[in-house]
Amino acid sequence: MEALRQQISAMRQSFFDEDILDTHIFQLEQVEHISDPSLFEDFVNVYLRDSTKTLAIIEEEMTNNPVNYMDLDKYFHQLKSSSNCIGANKVVNEAKKAIELCKEENLEA
Repeated sequence: MEALRQQISAMRQSFFDEDILDTHIFQLEQVEHISDPSLFEDFVNVYLRDSTKTLAIIEEEMTNNPVNYMDLDKYFHQLKSSSNCIGANKVVNEAKKAIELCKEENLEA
């Protein structure tokens, strides 16, 4: 059992080392311990549900001809904001890049 805990701990640390997650996740975990044990799980489930919907909308928006960059920018901001709240740093960084491409009206990069 100890070997499994060490493996999980190492994997968790790699998420931070590889800039996939940031410290927001710790803050959410602390709130869970203080108030409601299922709060963190609920928060993550809502994030996954909503971000999946947002990504589907983004994909659909990108097929429009012409592309409405203002709408696309709005959805990328939404994805960036919700990802930032949960500490999904890699998603935040990719959304920032996409927002810049929307400002340039360039999806080809």
